[in-house]
Amino acid sequence: MARNINDIYNLMVYIIRKERGGFLTTTEATQALQAAQLERFEEDFKFYQINQVIVDALSPFKVRIQFTSASDGEVTMPSNYQHLIGGVFTVTGSTVNTVTFINDDELSEALTNQLRAVTTSRPIAVDSALGFQLYPQSQQTGFYSYLRLPNAPVWGGTLVNRVLTYNSATSTQLEYYDVYIDNIIARAMVYLGVNLDEQGIQQFAQTQEQLTK
Repeated sequence: MARNINDIYNLMVYIIRKERGGFLTTTEATQALQAAQLERFEEDFKFYQINQVIVDALSPFKVRIQFTSASDGEVTMPSNYQHLIGGVFTVTGSTVNTVTFINDDELSEALTNQLRAVTTSRPIAVDSALGFQLYPQSQQTGFYSYLRLPNAPVWGGTLVNRVLTYNSATSTQLEYYDVYIDNIIARAMVYLGVNLDEQGIQQFAQTQEQLTK
């Protein structure tokens, strides 16, 4: 589990005060963190399954899902879907059938190919607006793996007489592992007009920790 969102927010407030002499609202902080983690997420995906470190970094967002298509073979992706990973396969009885994805302009030829007839044991698919379309156009059941979007961080709490009181029960934490959080914070600070590398973030964190002891 990543570091507490309240601790991250307090660190960001401390940095902003030291670097710019200003204040940072919880909304500004979480918006910057969300932009930063999405930036990191997309950069990591470019090297997914090439670098084990990247695979590990994105592991909190990996989902395997079982699907049952509509009666016409249409499969709708979940709302948090971002990237398809691994292969899509259907299951008929105890047989696993690999789904072959083709381009739209190859569909007509594939459907009329006599040497490799399209059947439920040899399914094909094309991407669609909401997911993918299976052929033959019949109800099929199978599995696929995908990377979901990271949950947007939320600082939950109350503001009374200019005093913030944190509530973990109404908060949403960053899902990246702790080892990647300094990188997310550094990226978030850029959105807030402060340029710091991870080492700079760590130094600020150490100083803040010493002051609060």
